[in-house]
Amino acid sequence: MDQFLDKLNIQIRKASNILIMSHRYMDLDGFGAALGISKIIEKYGRKPTIIVNSEEQDPSITKAVSKVKRKVSFVFKEKQEIEENIDDKTLLIILDVHKREMLEYPDLLDKVKNIVIVDHHIKGENMIEQATLSYVTTSVSSTVEIIVDYLKKEAIQIESVVSTIMLAGMYIDTNNFNVKTSSNTFLAASYLMENGADNILKQELFQENKKNFIRRQKMLKNSHMINNHMIVCILDKNVYQRSDLAKIAEELLQFEEVEASFAIGYVDENMVGVSSRSLGKINVERVMKQLGGGGHKTDAAATVQNVSLAKVQDALTKILN
Repeated sequence: MDQFLDKLNIQIRKASNILIMSHRYMDLDGFGAALGISKIIEKYGRKPTIIVNSEEQDPSITKAVSKVKRKVSFVFKEKQEIEENIDDKTLLIILDVHKREMLEYPDLLDKVKNIVIVDHHIKGENMIEQATLSYVTTSVSSTVEIIVDYLKKEAIQIESVVSTIMLAGMYIDTNNFNVKTSSNTFLAASYLMENGADNILKQELFQENKKNFIRRQKMLKNSHMINNHMIVCILDKNVYQRSDLAKIAEELLQFEEVEASFAIGYVDENMVGVSSRSLGKINVERVMKQLGGGGHKTDAAATVQNVSLAKVQDALTKILN
């Protein structure tokens, strides 16, 4: 990793401007990592731009952006605001994803020559080929954990609100430190706490509308066991946030004897989403890969276009049986 970071520092110093982008529907791991690496880039005299998509944004990211803007100076821009400034020395840093089709704006790959990838998901097919530098490892809990190690190497202290959002990202990707954790994960969390991570503020990021919470609990009634250790929840025909599916999958893991969980629902008018979670014994990334998706051993997802919920459910059942 040290060799990768040394090469990345060279790329940062050579760049005319630096863009940071994550996957579509960026989550707190991608966003927290973007904030953390921005602090490192600033050390080298650059002011990076974090690319956001306010039209398709998870509620937790909307809250996080608002809280950050009140206390720390970061640059957040929509895609149309940054395209005219792209030149041959532009550096694009991609976080928490390594597949073209999962990027927030895949077409930016065709406009930027210098591309760096930092991710913690299992390498799959369709990995971005034109990256000049990449670090993809499954040995860490989250992309935030990688960036924390980077911050520590650079001896950088960060603001409390940044630490809080990064810690929230780790909470999400480890399901409250129940999966994908190692001693280094807790050392990273300790670093964030030492830099002022606020558990009350973190909880505010996770708060949600009461009606949405009650609606999701009702959806859990539609769940059923596929076999002795796997459970699936089929939502109704309404369109849901991908984060809703993820939360349902996480909550299903709380039931006795459940080793892996799956939530299926519409995430767009003609697109069905599948979110999956595992306690570790069952590799849900392999399952989602067969549906055209991917992710991590304990945390993966897929989307399928122009099919019904029933057909996706049948396809998933066949894979699992």
